[in-house]
Amino acid sequence: MWEDLKLYGRERERIHVDSVLAEARSGRGAALVLSGDPAIGKTALLRAALDQAADFRVLRCQGIRAESGLDHAALHELLLPVADRLPLLPPAQARALGVVLGLDAGPADAFLVGAALVRLLTELAAEQPLLLIVDEARLVDPESARAIVFAIRRLTAAPVALLAALRDDPADTLWRDLPALRVTGLPDAEARGLLADRYGPLGALRLSRILAVAGGNPLALLELPGVVGDLAGTAPEPMALGPGVRTAFGERVAALPATVRTLLTVAATETRGVLGIVTAAAAALGVDSRAWEYVTATGLLTISDGRVERTHALLCAAVHAAATVAETRAAQLAVADALTGTGDHDLSAWHRALAAGRPDEDLAAALTERATAAAHGPMAAAAMLRQAAAISPDPERAGERLAAAGRFAWAGGDIASAHGLLDRAVARLGPERAATAARGLAGLLEFVAGEPERASCLLLRDAELVDPATAANLRVDAERARWAAGHGVLDLDPAEMTVREGISRFHTMIRPLPPAPLVLLWGLAETALEPYTQAAASLRGSAAPAAVSLLPQLAILQFANGRFPAAERTLAEAFELAEAGGVDNVLAQCWALRAKIAALHGDSDGVLAAADQVLALARPRRAHAVIASAHWHLGFHALSLGDPETAYLRLRTLAQPGHDARHPTYARLAAVDLVEAAVRVGRHDEAAGYYEEIRDWALRSRADWAVSAAYACRALLCTDDRADKYFRRALAVRRTRHDLNQVRTRLLYGKWLRRARRRADAAEQLRSAAEAFEGMGAAQWVLRARQELELTGRRAAPVTAHGETSVLTAQELRVARLAAHGLTNREIGTELFLSPRTVGHHLSRVFGKLGLSGRSDLVDVDFDNGMRIVRPR
Repeated sequence: MWEDLKLYGRERERIHVDSVLAEARSGRGAALVLSGDPAIGKTALLRAALDQAADFRVLRCQGIRAESGLDHAALHELLLPVADRLPLLPPAQARALGVVLGLDAGPADAFLVGAALVRLLTELAAEQPLLLIVDEARLVDPESARAIVFAIRRLTAAPVALLAALRDDPADTLWRDLPALRVTGLPDAEARGLLADRYGPLGALRLSRILAVAGGNPLALLELPGVVGDLAGTAPEPMALGPGVRTAFGERVAALPATVRTLLTVAATETRGVLGIVTAAAAALGVDSRAWEYVTATGLLTISDGRVERTHALLCAAVHAAATVAETRAAQLAVADALTGTGDHDLSAWHRALAAGRPDEDLAAALTERATAAAHGPMAAAAMLRQAAAISPDPERAGERLAAAGRFAWAGGDIASAHGLLDRAVARLGPERAATAARGLAGLLEFVAGEPERASCLLLRDAELVDPATAANLRVDAERARWAAGHGVLDLDPAEMTVREGISRFHTMIRPLPPAPLVLLWGLAETALEPYTQAAASLRGSAAPAAVSLLPQLAILQFANGRFPAAERTLAEAFELAEAGGVDNVLAQCWALRAKIAALHGDSDGVLAAADQVLALARPRRAHAVIASAHWHLGFHALSLGDPETAYLRLRTLAQPGHDARHPTYARLAAVDLVEAAVRVGRHDEAAGYYEEIRDWALRSRADWAVSAAYACRALLCTDDRADKYFRRALAVRRTRHDLNQVRTRLLYGKWLRRARRRADAAEQLRSAAEAFEGMGAAQWVLRARQELELTGRRAAPVTAHGETSVLTAQELRVARLAAHGLTNREIGTELFLSPRTVGHHLSRVFGKLGLSGRSDLVDVDFDNGMRIVRPR
């Protein structure tokens, strides 16, 4: 099947090829000539067609330049496998094909060869459908091409199919009378898929440049990532090409007139496509009007509204790649000379630097000054500094410029280029001098994509080497890196929630706002929402780490404030930027929030898949904060499913010394879940320890959520009526219906009230909890609240079981449902706070009322439709 092949996209081409094969299978001849640019995928389609034609006899040939002047060379290759069938033909026709195959001497009559080919193919097709494959049809010798076209046009009533691949436009070839299909570049989505499958995630800038140059050409897509490397975001244009693409386009480039090649080289050099600049530079190099007429008539360039668009960017790049060093330098200088406008001085210096054939400190210094002083975007500044380093005669100055380029690349969100440039700077300067020049870049890069512990060490080291203002920022980030690595809890001043005017493009990952889990811990979720929203709006459209890392923090706060649709939208944007930017620690945070949302919705597959992604990203980097978040969400989900044992095993790791999920912040945030799970599995001493931790935090922070959680945990630990007081206090502190902890506390209180036989009060709490959970989309929690509500006194409808009318109480119904799911009496008792003996008593009454012989019969009961027996007995 097509689905099993490594073909990306090509639905249109597949349909046409399948149609040709289907025609042949139905007994009618059919042909299709696939035409398109070099390396566009025509041969791949032919190979794929072979896999679709397992029921065909296949004959194939390929045009070869060295044989294109030999009469019938391609036909010889095509027919050689069936040379033993010539005796089936009339003698004159057999002799004509014998001459083609070198079996007989003498001249080959063209008509007899064509007629003999028709007869031979007809005989072969009578045995099974026949598929002819002709690759590189433009190099097939004329005699063979005429014979094949002659035959295929006369085989309309025979099961014969022809598929040919042709680089040129068929209208100008001997294949013009056959149906043709132009094969174009892969669509953007399929091109991205090919790159992702072959190379994995690529940086956004690197990816966009590859896609722009390749134009969907599969060979270019496969070669360019290796040629471009990790520094693509700061590499000068036009982009270098791989050897395969240069070879594939070599003949086509060589066939272009010299002035056309010059014009295309200039167009590739002046990357903005300003018509006046391209025209002036090309004219200075001797390009005349005939070259312009050629490129516009053939569609190589498109001119409109003062712009020159490289319609075929890959061919332009191939022309530039084929040019000599002298020719490319001449193009750069011509463009530089043409840049005479008031605001063109920086670009002119840029092109002169690219044209420099030797080190030039004056030019490097001028380019450095313009890069750092002018109002360029960070990526433009990084590219200029990189080129300044390339022409710097002094290795130390080159290293300083590379370090500065890395810092600009960081500000532009090109993490790969920032890494590469910093590595080159360190090689020239050593770590300390590079740290000074790069202003702490090593630690910042480690923070967003490496190990938080190591990031903290690097940031503190570099803080001793840079200016005081930068050092202050680096020390704050070092503290936050330590927090991400699992160390302690940071103090938080509400004043830090203010968005500062004029946020610098050099702001580090989460400056000036702290990480959202700390905000939640200190009870500032509502206060922080507005400044985080403002900060995200001010950074929108930026790929800088400050923007990318802020989005998952904002989504966490939106979720905590009950703005679930907004959180989903913010998270989707964060995913897109984090995946493109190569900031794996931020991507892990995105997956962690995805796990939390899936857990709330009761999506087991989604929780597990997202948690797996978190742990795959975070564990190699020892990012303990994110690991802890994954364990919390897995434990929370297990609680929602009524699995306290799994919940306990997951959640206890948050406070377990030596475990990679241990993290003080998350152990406190998950306090209610921890205590509930521990109590339900009988770990009361541990539960008491978790309560003391959240109690102490509530006294320290005075955060209302923590005070509420402490009361709720104390209530869970009570074995007497004092629990009522603590539950009421917990609910009195937190009154917002969108607060998940508050709604969970209401559910726990309702369960306690039911066990205390205060059914009316329990129903009130449980009904409120169910409604709130429903508003959150928390399906499993809605189910649990409603099940508890049933147990407050609702009765099931009478049902008929084997002719007897019987009624189950709410408690009996609950026990029966759990037993039908395979739970033991002890497990049911743990779930419903009953003794195993009481559970057994309820089951015996259920069996009698429903006429069942035992526990195994419960699986046959349809509890949702009158408790009928769904299988006959």
